[in-house]
Amino acid sequence: MTDYFALLDQPRNPWLNPEALKEVFHRKTLEQHPDSTAGDDGAFADLNRAYQVLQDPKRRLHHLLSLENRAPSAQQPVPQDLQELFVRIGELNQSATRLLTRMREASTPLSKSLLKAEVVSAQKDTSDLHDKVQTLNDAAEQRLREVDAGEFDELSLLYQRFAYLGRWSAQLNELGFQLAG
Repeated sequence: MTDYFALLDQPRNPWLNPEALKEVFHRKTLEQHPDSTAGDDGAFADLNRAYQVLQDPKRRLHHLLSLENRAPSAQQPVPQDLQELFVRIGELNQSATRLLTRMREASTPLSKSLLKAEVVSAQKDTSDLHDKVQTLNDAAEQRLREVDAGEFDELSLLYQRFAYLGRWSAQLNELGFQLAG
């Protein structure tokens, strides 16, 4: 397994300075670009993969844990403190899916306008839940700044949080997009 931290001259830490990471990435890609005389397609592709992994907290944690032979399981339960949010997002997703079906089936302007209040309410609920997910994600990123690289149990829990929060954020973004259309 390629050590992306070493490839981009970064310490094996859960938190990396985004600006420093970006600066090293740009410098190294200029050196390895396939159009340059010393460029190497494989090295350039590796640098791109390394940057994509290290700039994302969830993927960075997975890589860090994998390098330490502690890769997190793909089948992890929802963290206890996120279970209520999990239920709320599931309920919103089900009710919004039913609403979207009714919106597609509405054939007259009157039937469409009668759904408007429900759509606005669903949009607000989606936005509120998305804000909650973002707040929790920000808190997880703050914790990531504080945790030591050797605290593998804590890093695994943070990875789990980022995995769920990222998935939920994407679902809520998609739901908001569909409700806006």
